[in-house]
Amino acid sequence: MSTGAHRDLVGPVKIERPLVLGGRQHPFFPALDHGAGSVTLRTAGLDAQPDEMILWQHDGSPEENRLIYQWMCERPASWRLWARVAHLFDGQVLHVLIVVSVRAEAQVRADAEEQARAAAEERRILHDEIELFTLDRKGRKPGLSLESGDESEPFFVMRFTERWERDRVMDWLKWQEDRFHGFRDLVEREEALALERLILAGMRETEHDIKARGLSGGGRRPLRFWRGE
Repeated sequence: MSTGAHRDLVGPVKIERPLVLGGRQHPFFPALDHGAGSVTLRTAGLDAQPDEMILWQHDGSPEENRLIYQWMCERPASWRLWARVAHLFDGQVLHVLIVVSVRAEAQVRADAEEQARAAAEERRILHDEIELFTLDRKGRKPGLSLESGDESEPFFVMRFTERWERDRVMDWLKWQEDRFHGFRDLVEREEALALERLILAGMRETEHDIKARGLSGGGRRPLRFWRGE
């Protein structure tokens, strides 16, 4: 049975109560009393007693009253049971059945939201970290990779025929850490080949500059002693 919110006036006080499917009034129903600042369980008026009777009442903050009222409205199958409990026992039993349950569910939701926010923040922080690795697995060509902290696979892998070729590129690439995010953006925007071309072009340009300044380490790895200056 679905319910919807309905505002009505009972005497001078504005009362918000649910309407059941088809507009029929249930004999027992929750109500949000804006004037009294409370959420209540009521019984509908009868011919012999036309006024509504309050079976149970909780005085909380406007926010908590709204939350409890909505929670009660979502459970019309329980209204008759709650009325019977209110008749047989004192209000503390309904307080446990309703208010404590609502608060517990709200806390679970709040905890889940906080955990989700913490997990998202952790992923953001990890995603911001990019590490450079050398690859020397047996049976595979030597290589290097760039990997985001929140991923299990690298976003860029570069393979070489000889290890010294990889080390030559590493001599330049390890000093480009401040450009790693731009490298990742390039791979995402275009492809890994575009980044490979950029790396090789940057390395060769730096090698040419170092040689022209007479600072080359010589041999196959002219940037071996270069420190990114």
